[in-house]
Amino acid sequence: MKYRIENEFPCSGDEVMRTMFMEGITEKLLPDMNSVREAETLEWKEKNGVIQRRVRYLPVPAIKSVGPKKVDPRWMEWIEESQLDLRSRVVTYVNVPTTPGVARLLKNSGRMSVRDKPQGGCIREVAGELKVKVLLLGVVAERVIYSYAQEILRDEARALAGFIRASEGQSA
Repeated sequence: MKYRIENEFPCSGDEVMRTMFMEGITEKLLPDMNSVREAETLEWKEKNGVIQRRVRYLPVPAIKSVGPKKVDPRWMEWIEESQLDLRSRVVTYVNVPTTPGVARLLKNSGRMSVRDKPQGGCIREVAGELKVKVLLLGVVAERVIYSYAQEILRDEARALAGFIRASEGQSA
């Protein structure tokens, strides 16, 4: 399935991207997020106006079981592999499940960008494709994962906006 998720911020797109990709931001936002249990930056580097990072996420479990089978919370864990071009303000990403069996069945990638609003603030757009390769149930799983991704991105946007507001208050 193809998807698009938008979040609004009360600041410029440059500020959103710069803050969202600053080194260590994942760990700083985690205490203010309700949808993610663990988050850890595995790799972060900047070179020639491009930031590359790898971040591991373990969300709060959304699915406890599928029929009689219990779902291990680690099956929901993934590593975001992303690259931000600071000049274009475009991020390309791949989310790779950490459980090999899940990684064989689930593919997710896309791009993220921001656009400034004429009246101030900006909109972050995350667009991509999610594919679950399971006969019949794959489409249902894609919808559930998409719904949960919306919740996680909304939660992250709220925490990020709060972090930016707090940072502005410290620099004033």
